Amino acid sequence: MTIGRRTALLMGAGAALGLARPAFAQGGNVVAYTAFSDSVTALAPGFKARSGADIQVVAAGSGELVRRVVAERARPLADAIVSVGGESIDANPGVFARYTPREDAAILPALKVSPNYIPFSVTLPTVVAVNTRLVPEAEIPMTWAALADPKWKGKIAFAGADRSGSALQQLMQILYNFGEEEGWRLFERMLENFVITGSSGAVPRGVAQGEYAIGLTLEDFAQRFIQGGAPVRIVYPREGITMAADAMALVAGGPNPDGGRALLDYIVSAEAQKLIVERFNRRPIRNDVAPPAGAVAPADLPIKNIPVEWSNANQRNILNRYLRLVRR
Repeated sequence: MTIGRRTALLMGAGAALGLARPAFAQGGNVVAYTAFSDSVTALAPGFKARSGADIQVVAAGSGELVRRVVAERARPLADAIVSVGGESIDANPGVFARYTPREDAAILPALKVSPNYIPFSVTLPTVVAVNTRLVPEAEIPMTWAALADPKWKGKIAFAGADRSGSALQQLMQILYNFGEEEGWRLFERMLENFVITGSSGAVPRGVAQGEYAIGLTLEDFAQRFIQGGAPVRIVYPREGITMAADAMALVAGGPNPDGGRALLDYIVSAEAQKLIVERFNRRPIRNDVAPPAGAVAPADLPIKNIPVEWSNANQRNILNRYLRLVRR
């Protein structure tokens, strides 16, 4: 989806049900930039009922959206950014305003890894989706290293670390797991096998439809296609994956700051988190909301979270090196 695509969500009016109705600008619109437009669309009716405000969505990949916020810093057009990679916000803290949501105490403490953003929902962004009709059981790659095998040339979908926050996370996971020197050598061999899609949503869709045999993706993206009957299996690479929350934040100087704060408050609420779990198989950020049915327990996953200090210190250099690789 291109950065210029906008979907105005004009929902029916409803009474406020717990959030005070702020004095909205822009005729009641709240502008939300998001890399997960379906979730914001699904949340819009509940937000409308609580706040009286409509949401205008601008959808694109995490990297594109944050670059847009940076480019608009002199005259911001968005009020909030929702469901993007937290590392992108951490790399550009000056264009975002710190905010503590009303129900901050209900957010799992382990997810509060940065003062620059609020957790949106819990994701496993570093998993592998495999089309079981195209890849025999005995050949399913169970490790990151296996993706460098030349037999997968042109068969692995990757969103592109410059366009997608989850793809950048996948690249950083590989480097963190193996160490930068060995990790870059491995990733360069993987890159020979990759088809770069330019968007995170195109990866699991392409795997599900048989366009690609394998894809680097998010757990919940793949799970939705599995529930729809697609021949897809989720693999949690043995060397380690990340289990973390994607991010949301208030845009500094946005045209409707009250609306932006109200939207973030609503997304943190139990009502909104339950909807995200039920509709999108995301894991909740709250300790009082149940996870998706059948979700693999964290204790059974090869979790190797990347320290936020490592991510913040290395992200720019990693992205620059990645861009040099894909442009050569």
